[in-house]
Amino acid sequence: MNFNLSKSKLLVVDDDPFVIEFVTNVLIDYQYDIMAAYDGEAAIRIVEKEHPDLIIMDWEMPRKNGIETIRHLKSKPEISDIPVIMITGRMNTKHDLKAAFDAGAIDFIHKPIEPIELIARTNSMLLLYKYYKESIRNKDWELTLLSNSVHHNEKIMNQMTEMCNKLEDAVQVVDVEKYRKIRSKIKQLGSNLNNNTWEHFQLYFKNVYPNFIDHLLNDFPKLTPEEIKLCHFLRMNMSTKEIASITNKEIHSIDIARYRLRKKLNLERDVKFNEFLQQY
Repeated sequence: MNFNLSKSKLLVVDDDPFVIEFVTNVLIDYQYDIMAAYDGEAAIRIVEKEHPDLIIMDWEMPRKNGIETIRHLKSKPEISDIPVIMITGRMNTKHDLKAAFDAGAIDFIHKPIEPIELIARTNSMLLLYKYYKESIRNKDWELTLLSNSVHHNEKIMNQMTEMCNKLEDAVQVVDVEKYRKIRSKIKQLGSNLNNNTWEHFQLYFKNVYPNFIDHLLNDFPKLTPEEIKLCHFLRMNMSTKEIASITNKEIHSIDIARYRLRKKLNLERDVKFNEFLQQY
């Protein structure tokens, strides 16, 4: 994959304006969109609004230091995957490094900052993050294709059943026993086809989100198989119309199922399913 890193959004967080100016000047040739924050609380506000591709953060800052800020960011599912490079002048022992990595930092730069090191680490982290996001997009797309095949199989079986009905109407004399066997075979085929496709979908979903169902059932053990199935689609941020199409159900039925699931998960009306399910 070839990624264009220009226009990537970077947030530089440091209470020293000279450090921010230095980082900006070093990276200016790469056409990044560079934002600045002078303390942890300001950084959190910017990250929640702008969703940068990379954060370069000082450790020692007033109000909320770098470690506290990272922990806060990592607690928010919608922004927790944004990589953070920690920069510091004094906190550079093995214990400090471990504390930074345990909090969620992905790399470490010592002050005084070497321009070549800053460029190399910034570009490397951006490439890894772009690759990660593209991989997730591809996996979600493949999951969508798989879920669509469930709907496609259902349509085929409906067409085959309709053909049987027309055949019954068209034929004056019919061997009832043979006719029943044909219908039974078609029904069995349809059931096997959809079960196999759904199993394939579940396996692939588990590949992308390995602990999703286990963690969900740990908190909500009384979810039914149909509710779990609905959670799969909602985790992928599918609309009611898309879910209805895939499951071959009426939109009204999906609305009712969503309403009941919301009550079971104890969700307020303003909480989005996708954002809630991301924590799992």
